[in-house]
Amino acid sequence: MPRVLLFPVDDTEDSQKSWDWMIHNFYKEGDEVHLLNVISRLSFAATLGVPAVDFTPQINREAYEAVVRKAEAFIVKRFLARLPSSIQTTPIVHIIKSEVDTNSVGHVICMKAEEIKATCVLMGSHNKGPVREFFMGSVSQYVSHHCKVPVVIVKQP
Repeated sequence: MPRVLLFPVDDTEDSQKSWDWMIHNFYKEGDEVHLLNVISRLSFAATLGVPAVDFTPQINREAYEAVVRKAEAFIVKRFLARLPSSIQTTPIVHIIKSEVDTNSVGHVICMKAEEIKATCVLMGSHNKGPVREFFMGSVSQYVSHHCKVPVVIVKQP
């Protein structure tokens, strides 16, 4: 049975460095890799120019698709394009619109891990500093405390 690895990503250097570490130090031939990007309601709302609410009476379909295209573009550039040629399998990409806060993004990651029956979740840790992390929270911290599968957190120096 291949291992099923869930790797949450965002458009940051920290996430890209963690991906590189995972590919060179953790990945084994035959692993099934899933990339997960959670589009927060805040970024969605900023693109549409509307409040971050679940219901938008007149949704601008083009703006919504632009947010998804932006996510697809950075996933290809930062992650898929960096796969060594020796890796023959293509990762499965999941893009999900969700809540804006740390706990909700972490919850989506934990639920996706259960849904795909992940062997483990591998994710980077952003170097926010203790004060910023206290006020903003930490997705990796949430996932490490709530996920039902093992979690590997890659810390960058």
